[in-house]
Amino acid sequence: MSRTFHQLVDEYQDQAWTLARYLLKDPSEAEDACQEAFVKLWHKQDSIDPEKIRPWLMKVTRNGCLDRLRRRHPTEELQEWHQPDAVPGPMQGMHQQELGARLKDTINGLREPYRSLVVLRDVHQHSYEEVGAVLELNISQVKTYLHRARKQLREQLAEVRP
Repeated sequence: MSRTFHQLVDEYQDQAWTLARYLLKDPSEAEDACQEAFVKLWHKQDSIDPEKIRPWLMKVTRNGCLDRLRRRHPTEELQEWHQPDAVPGPMQGMHQQELGARLKDTINGLREPYRSLVVLRDVHQHSYEEVGAVLELNISQVKTYLHRARKQLREQLAEVRP
């Protein structure tokens, strides 16, 4: 393997954590899910094709998050998700902050697999092939479901426009 484990962690930890945050809506639980995914990567790193590490890691992270969601009690109150260290820039107006918060809430409100599709494709810029590998969907399904997810986002965000 050409890259060391530490390089892999540096390269992919933010993407894995963001995916876990969107799915779990709890930063500390997202950290735990990511740590478990990286432990699995540590044990399997030599048997994974270096070109497929990112989709493999995203799939393991997502599956771990879905397992955690299944174990939750239906009445369990979810914590509000906040982006860590989010400091608005001087040019960022109140409307943009509200729109950004609304977009995060709207993405969090999407059902699976729509939420994972939006996070992987639109937030992390994974290729359609990588998204398909992570979610075990063919390219046609990825495009169709992504279209539906974006349509839902547009409809829910339409009321926020100025």
